[in-house]
Amino acid sequence: MRKHLFYLTNSGLTARMWQRGRFSDAQTFQNDEAGWEALSAYLTASLHVPIFILVDLIEEDFHRDTIPHVIGRTRKNLIERRLLQLYRDTPFRHASNQGREKTGRKDDFMLFNALTNAPLLKTWVDIILNRQVPIAGVYSTALLCSALFKKLKLGKEPMLFITHQSAGLRQSFFNDGYLRFSRLTVLPSQDPEEVAEIARTEIEKTRLFLANTRQLQRGEALHIVALDNAETLSSMQAQNSFVESVDYRCIDPSEARRTFGHMAERDQRVFDTLFLNVLATNTPTSHYAVQEQSHAYTLWKARIIMYFLSGAMLVGSLFWSGANALDAIDATNQVKLLQTESAQNERRYREIVASMPAAEINPHDMKSAVDLHEMITNNRSTPEQILQEISRVLNRSPQLYLEELSWEVSDNINPPAAAGTPAVQGAPTSLSASLIGVPVRPFEVVQMKGEIRPFKNDYRSALDIVKQFSDALMMDKHIQVSTVREPIDIRSSVALSGQAGNLDNNTPVRFELKITWSP
Repeated sequence: MRKHLFYLTNSGLTARMWQRGRFSDAQTFQNDEAGWEALSAYLTASLHVPIFILVDLIEEDFHRDTIPHVIGRTRKNLIERRLLQLYRDTPFRHASNQGREKTGRKDDFMLFNALTNAPLLKTWVDIILNRQVPIAGVYSTALLCSALFKKLKLGKEPMLFITHQSAGLRQSFFNDGYLRFSRLTVLPSQDPEEVAEIARTEIEKTRLFLANTRQLQRGEALHIVALDNAETLSSMQAQNSFVESVDYRCIDPSEARRTFGHMAERDQRVFDTLFLNVLATNTPTSHYAVQEQSHAYTLWKARIIMYFLSGAMLVGSLFWSGANALDAIDATNQVKLLQTESAQNERRYREIVASMPAAEINPHDMKSAVDLHEMITNNRSTPEQILQEISRVLNRSPQLYLEELSWEVSDNINPPAAAGTPAVQGAPTSLSASLIGVPVRPFEVVQMKGEIRPFKNDYRSALDIVKQFSDALMMDKHIQVSTVREPIDIRSSVALSGQAGNLDNNTPVRFELKITWSP
């Protein structure tokens, strides 16, 4: 990802583009009207590249204190309230945890720091925001010294870490592995002899300050690590700047490459590029962030996410389309293969038919005969089903005795009676197609004659028995029952006759029913 890195000092601002591990040429803007206008014009070419501002100012204050060990929102509110008490006049405030006390309440050690010259930074920030360029964060050079300090693995001894940037000579004091304070001294000249002399003077001031504030015990050695170009380091050693130090270490740009794995350019007498490299490759959370600055960056990140999702959807759509295209090609090949096989089978069929001897019967007639046979087989009529139903109901009527039963088929639900034709001797004289199941299954008619035993001269009971038998048969929706002969003819047009006093209980009474089954 491309990053726009700004290095801000009291005198001006330097802009460099970082991409694929390399920096572009530096663009410098002075802290005046001309420089501000030049920066606004310069930003036109890179409106959508996020900016990371590294500040290296004199007006940066540090204060170490303790707070009660609390967590969650209570801790956040406590830190914000403490920062507001210390640095009310600037919005650029920061707090970092530095461990806990080992005794007592075990409060948290906190390092509070802020940029006390807020208008200087705000002027440059407003120019960037007016161009609607996203600001990823504002970072402190002093706090980035901690990353270099950890890389050197210098331990927890009192250590004065000296770095030479274009802003001046920065001294950062570490103890127990944590940054305690940092101060910047502006250099009037970059001459190695003058820089070495100023360094010696400033180191002595720092030593006295540490002794007076009891951050360095009497007789305790102050270890020094200096990052500068080789000429300045030689001048420092020649002037015996580190005489009272037990141990010191000098790091020039060549050794910085091997030690930190970052680029420190040989043609520069300062280490600006080293800190910018640390910021570009190991970007921490913004040290000095305010809401109006982060809004544009939040929108930029949302836009990047939308671009990424759109690209992913596009790639997915292309992949899906490609898969469908491959499936379509495969399906086309399968269709062609099936068409080829079908043509081959058709050709083979014709060859076989041509090689067969001529038949007297047309194949179409043979197919029609087979279809007709299947139709007759499926629609043929047998008395099995209706006789089973009659037997089932008859078993529940022990007073009914079967005398005669005839079965026939008909193409009409009410076939005309065939006078003189025995019912048991089968089909009519002229056989129609419908009677053999062409095209549908025919009706089946059963003529049932029987007696009621014992009768006991109880005609009402006899009528009820026949009716119950008929109703039981018609529970099947395919069966209709009509009475041909009742046990007693109760029609109004018929005269009743009989012999009074006939007490023979064994005299049977006859009935006759017509049972029709519909397909």
